Formats: sequence, C-alpha cells, structure tokens
Amino acid sequence: WCSVSRAPPDLALPSMLHAVLPHCHRLAVGAVPRSFCTLAESVLPAGLRASRHINVRLQSASDQFQPKEGRRGEKPIGVGDRGAGLVYRDGRPASSAALDSREQVARDGVWVVKIQPPLDISSDSAGGIGRITPATLLLSDRKWTFVRFVKEEDEGHFSLLRCTLSEDQQVAYRYVEEFQDKGPMLKVYMDAKPEGDHAGF
Repeated sequence: WCSVSRAPPDLALPSMLHAVLPHCHRLAVGAVPRSFCTLAESVLPAGLRASRHINVRLQSASDQFQPKEGRRGEKPIGVGDRGAGLVYRDGRPASSAALDSREQVARDGVWVVKIQPPLDISSDSAGGIGRITPATLLLSDRKWTFVRFVKEEDEGHFSLLRCTLSEDQQVAYRYVEEFQDKGPMLKVYMDAKPEGDHAGF
C-alpha cells in the first residue's frame, strides 16, 4: 500500500462525507442512514450472480478497533490508536460510536463497494523501527451508509487486498450484496469491475 510522510488530518465521518462527496446528503452523527445506493437489476453486468465471488463476514467496528498485541519487538497500530492510527486516502476513521449507526441496517440488492488499504504511516516507512501498519481494509459505499473493516486474519482479506494492489491507485471497486449466514455476510463479486458512474467515488 501507499507510503506517506505524514498523516492526513483527522476526519470524522460526516466531515469526510462533505469533503469527499459534496453531492451527497450529509448524515447527522448517530443517525441511522436510510439512503442506500443499490442498483437496478437492468444495469448489472450479465451473469454477475453466477460469476466468481468470495464471502466476507461483516464484523462490528467497535470489536475491531482495539489494538491487539504484536509480536516481540513490534508495536501494532490499531484502528483506534490516537496519533498513529489507521489512515486511509479518504481520511482517518471516525469513532466506533459514529460507525455503529452505519451497521444497523441491512440492504437488499446489489451495490458497489469501495475497497482501500491504509496508507503506511508507520515509523518503519519513515525509517524507524517498531511501528507497523496492519493491512486492515476499509470497505465503504458511495454515501458512507456502509462502513466496515476487514482485518488481515479475516476470511477473504487476501483476495480483497489483491484487488486493491492490482489497481494503479490501490483502490478497488466491486459489486456486492449482503446476506445472512449466522450473522451478516457480504458477497463480493470478484471478476466484474464497476465502471463509469458506478465507480470513482
């Protein structure tokens, strides 16, 4: 993933919405989002649902925000670490409380998810030793009504990471849909790449 010399400013999610997506309605902090970006069946690629896909279990950000113990000599960077937490092209993740409101409502149908790895702001990338940036992927939709993280140990992480690393900007877009299997799951269609108005957000 990309390396930067310093972290972007800390962006709470509603502020990030306004800065990155000015044409979308801004969401109030703590409000349950109601505006979804599902796609009409008529605009989906032919044979999409029969194409190759992976299943990713959707986990709560609050469960994933806590830093875990690293290996000897390493200090891991957690999603919620102050100062040196995970930072993405779209900014720094909001608090787990702000993200929780975006995990309460499931949607029906197919939509497009943006997949991005974190920027590498660890001390190793700046010539230091001992701070590592985990490849925790950020998944979001166009209006930030859906925000989830996929950690290195999560099922499907490697396939999603390969998608991002194969792109020039290391940001990938894929068609997805939610379903239930002992909890919320996300089916990610791997071969069909959204184009035009369906991507680039």
